[in-house]
Formats: sequence, structure tokens, C-alpha cells
Amino acid sequence: MQITGKARARMYALTALACALWLVQSLVEASKDGSLLHWSTIVFSLCLGVVTMYCGCCAWKVNRAAEKTVSTDTPASSESSQD
Repeated sequence: MQITGKARARMYALTALACALWLVQSLVEASKDGSLLHWSTIVFSLCLGVVTMYCGCCAWKVNRAAEKTVSTDTPASSESSQD
């Protein structure tokens, strides 16, 4: 089974959103318990930030590629009105 470009872009975008929410939630919790500047919190936050940025960039790139393939696959409306 193949996933379309639009579905893949949505999957990347939802993953980026989930990671961003997880990052915010973990930073708020770390701030409350006083471990915000602990090395493990910093490493975890950096990793989540990298994953969030990667998924966001992939979502943008895949969505643009899917839009280009859709626009080149469909005939222009002016061509169909000439019949």
C-alpha cells in the first residue's frame, strides 16, 4: 500500500506538532520540579527540538512536492473549455 504525498506531509506535520507539544510539556514540568538546567533535560530537549524541526521541514518539502505533482497531472481549465 502506497501513501500519497499529501498523507505523508500530514503525517510529518502531526509528528512535528506532537513533538513540539511534548517538548513544551516536558520543559514546563522540568521548570516546576527544578530540573530545567539538568544535563538530561537539556539533552532531551535538544533531541526533541531536532526531531520537531526535521519533521516540520519534511512536511513542508513533501507538501510542496505533492502540490507540484498535482498541478502538473491535472490539465489546465482553459484547455478543457476549448472543446
